[in-house]
Amino acid sequence: MKILPIFIPHLGCPFQCVYCNQNTITKTESVDFQTISQLIENFCKKNSAETDKEIAFYGGTFTAMEKHLQEQLFALVKPFFSEIDGVRISTRPDAIDDNILAFCRENKVKTIELGIQSFADAVLSASARGYSKTAAIFACRKVKSTGFRLGIQLMPGLPGFSRDALTETLRETIALSPEFVRIYPTVVLKKTRLEKWFQTGKYHPLELNEAVKIAASMKTELEKHKIRVIKTGLHSDLEIDEIAAGPFHPAFGELVRAEMMYHKIVNNFSRNQTLVISPRDISLFRGFSGMMLRKLKTELKIDKIPIFIDAAQSQNSFSFKNISEEICW
Repeated sequence: MKILPIFIPHLGCPFQCVYCNQNTITKTESVDFQTISQLIENFCKKNSAETDKEIAFYGGTFTAMEKHLQEQLFALVKPFFSEIDGVRISTRPDAIDDNILAFCRENKVKTIELGIQSFADAVLSASARGYSKTAAIFACRKVKSTGFRLGIQLMPGLPGFSRDALTETLRETIALSPEFVRIYPTVVLKKTRLEKWFQTGKYHPLELNEAVKIAASMKTELEKHKIRVIKTGLHSDLEIDEIAAGPFHPAFGELVRAEMMYHKIVNNFSRNQTLVISPRDISLFRGFSGMMLRKLKTELKIDKIPIFIDAAQSQNSFSFKNISEEICW
């Protein structure tokens, strides 16, 4: 599915979340309806042969915006309803009810992403999210039961985060069975309350390696239950000087994929066979100064790994075969 992301930073948000600086994340400070209209028109014309596409409103709390603003944004999309699969919005779980969902349905909203962040009350309270685990679960169930596609956004590493909180969050997410999940390990952005808490020692962010391992374990567990993880980590063009602390990396998703591959190989390693990988996964092994190769050799206590690169091997997978190696790494 092709998605046109349109950012409406902070509109509708009842307050500024402790970790949030939407202007920094979206690189947008205001809503320009003329520009949005042109973006939508260009998107639909460029992909005119396809209807498997959505126009997405991200960044703010869409369903908590003033009704006339929602109507204005939907009005920009209406001329193209026949050319798209639907509209996608992001919002908070405490900005969902029957009337809101009915209005969304009237305007061809098909997918609703809820910024849940955590299903642990300890985290929600410490992070001043303003709603409870019960309210978050209710909103997710309501979205699904009324026929919308449900997406859930999770943020490991928020204030109050713990292994127990992570286990609880994964358990509830799996029980709700959303269509997809995004995982955004908490990064400390400048000009946020979280930055002040970090500077005073009230908050300690995850280290990069820790965040990668947590995100990899989350993705592994969710995918085991047939839940797609469509994004791990903030987008790569975030400016480094906008970050005060935390596990940001421009290729965070690649690090997570490498971590997952590492564990699968270690758990299935065969010393007398050749490791077969896809050419599309070479960067996982060779990238980041060969970090994964070094980890594998250290863990498996070997000096080199026999490799065969096979275009028929699926990406993000591997096999061990009784064939001669093509190269040794």
